[in-house]
Amino acid sequence: MGEWKKRQGYRTFSAMLCMLVGIGLVRYSYSPLLPSMLDHHWLNPGQAGYLGTVNFIGNLLGALVCAPLARWLGAVRICRVALLLGLISVAASAWDLGFWWLVGTRSLAGLTAAGTMILAPIIAASGVENARRGRVIGIVFAGAGLGVIGLSFSLPLFLVNGPSGGWLFTAALVLVCTALAWRGLVEPADESSSPTSPQATGRSPLSLWILGLAYTLAAVGIVPHSIYLSAYVHQVLGEPVSFATMVFGVYGLGVLLGGPLLDGQLTGRLGTWLALIVSTAVGLAAVAVVLMTENVAWVVASGGLLGMSQMGVASITAHRVLEIAGPAYHTRWWARVTVGFNIGQAGGALAMGTMLHAGWSYAAGFWMAAGSFTVSILLALLVQPPRRGSHKPNETYNGHRKNEPPS
Repeated sequence: MGEWKKRQGYRTFSAMLCMLVGIGLVRYSYSPLLPSMLDHHWLNPGQAGYLGTVNFIGNLLGALVCAPLARWLGAVRICRVALLLGLISVAASAWDLGFWWLVGTRSLAGLTAAGTMILAPIIAASGVENARRGRVIGIVFAGAGLGVIGLSFSLPLFLVNGPSGGWLFTAALVLVCTALAWRGLVEPADESSSPTSPQATGRSPLSLWILGLAYTLAAVGIVPHSIYLSAYVHQVLGEPVSFATMVFGVYGLGVLLGGPLLDGQLTGRLGTWLALIVSTAVGLAAVAVVLMTENVAWVVASGGLLGMSQMGVASITAHRVLEIAGPAYHTRWWARVTVGFNIGQAGGALAMGTMLHAGWSYAAGFWMAAGSFTVSILLALLVQPPRRGSHKPNETYNGHRKNEPPS
């Protein structure tokens, strides 16, 4: 049993559960619960946007400290701490103690999401051959979709007396998943001996900064659907809370499929460069649907498209960072790119919350998203695909590149 727990399959499963908890449950539980929180006057629409901003700021702070702490204390230890913070944040949200109390709990939720989103793919990719990394990373990111789907379709059963029951149910799910993942997490290869010069990869860091900016703008585009989809369906399209809550399950289905389909399958046919552009274009199409029609079925379907785009963009970007930076610098650059992503989400949430507070319609936020996705596509076009043979298929993630001795 002890040896089995060290196998790659169990480690990948545990990393997927970490993503399920950090993103699918802790971070995105807020969106399907938002209609009930609005109906029970825990929040108003403007405060809802500001809470989303607080969550992303917590995520940003977590992303800034996550990689240094992981190098000091180990990725597995920090990932476990993130899971415990997530459990505390969700359980504490079950009490309506005012807006500032929720500010604190959503800040903790942001720290959890940062820890799991950065470290879970790195833990899973440790020691994996280059040809299989896209599939492994896609499986890990699929955990977020599983969490969103399961939560969204089961939450209406626990919202009869208000949001508190939904938060406590979410906390129970977090506890179970954390217990299952805990012992399956295995420390990845030590990167302490890896080379220190970014030129060791043979690629200019400029490509990584441009890729990071494209990812940041894609994050802005994700905001209206990821925070307000259920609230939009309830308040603008007039659907009941129970239906609006389950709408987020369609978004979760897209999140579930995005990594395996767009990274695991599409990159094998088109390569990561073109697959990233296609994935971002799918997000733009999802936003365009909301701007073009108020048909409920089409709007719900757009949530699935956006979720697919979101996880496809995240998974492929992680894959592209690995291709461009090399295994020795994956942790460092993926943390930097994730910081940009959270800046984008925090800025987008703050902007949309401000627009709603000023009395603007939800459409203003979706127009903001459309512009952001468009510029993201243009930037992604500039980051050319890696040269053939720059990373050999049998190269493994050992903390330094194959055939390159540590300095």
